[in-house]
Amino acid sequence: MPSEISERPVVVTGGGNGIGAALAEEAIRRGASAVVVADIELAAATEVAERIVAAGGQATAHQCDVADPNAVDALAEEIVASHGVPGVVFANAGVMAPTSALLDVPAADIEWLLGVNVRGVIHTLQSFGRRMAASETGGWLMATASEHALGVPHIFGAPYTASKHAVLGACDVLRGELPEHVGVSVLCPGLTTSQLWNSTSTRPDRFGGSSSGDPGTGDFMESSGMDADVVARRAFDGAEAGHFMIPTHYNARAYAAKRAAEIEAAFDRLAEIDTADYDVGTLAAELMARLEAESKENGT
Repeated sequence: MPSEISERPVVVTGGGNGIGAALAEEAIRRGASAVVVADIELAAATEVAERIVAAGGQATAHQCDVADPNAVDALAEEIVASHGVPGVVFANAGVMAPTSALLDVPAADIEWLLGVNVRGVIHTLQSFGRRMAASETGGWLMATASEHALGVPHIFGAPYTASKHAVLGACDVLRGELPEHVGVSVLCPGLTTSQLWNSTSTRPDRFGGSSSGDPGTGDFMESSGMDADVVARRAFDGAEAGHFMIPTHYNARAYAAKRAAEIEAAFDRLAEIDTADYDVGTLAAELMARLEAESKENGT
């Protein structure tokens, strides 16, 4: 990723605090020409941008609700027109609904969370990724997932865990679809100092409106989480090394190992009764080859 960031703009969604703010500041330290700090809260984005400018960097603040595809595309169009195609785009915006057992989660909370954490990430990857792919310079995309994408760190957070699994899955497919001059990584951080616990303070009215998060949870995150600056450095280091998956907390290995062991055990049981091959990738490739051959024969 070094060539992607050197003297080129960097975009960070959810840049108003936590990991997003740390990524924005780290981008300047790594040589970005400017940072676009986007957040649903313009005041938060402005504070981060002003901090970067005061330290000698270039930054602009933009209000953007990533759950709105038109807003994200308008942001991408504005940035490309004013700064050029970004070298790196962090699809980092994310929220967490109040902790609850899945059977008790309000439908509005699920719609809100998936709208930001899944659709918002995909909108960002699409809007900026299309422009990178069409450019000669290319770029790098990074989506913030979570250690929740690797397994199950704890219960009472099913919609959030599901959303982070979706981010990892979408990016895993995307890396096989992107042209060679566009790269993609997935950041999988664990507990980090941020305002994620207070996500409901920016929840739109149509999903229940704003409310304050639990201060006790905030105190826990602030006292127990990894410093966001450390997460940002590990994110950049991983992308610069060309890594697709970038975990930042070693403890998450246990969640991934448990999931892997369960998968292996499930297939070991299946092997006792059936090992027939229905590989969809191979079959799809054969189908496409046949259709292409038929098209050539028919002159179409």
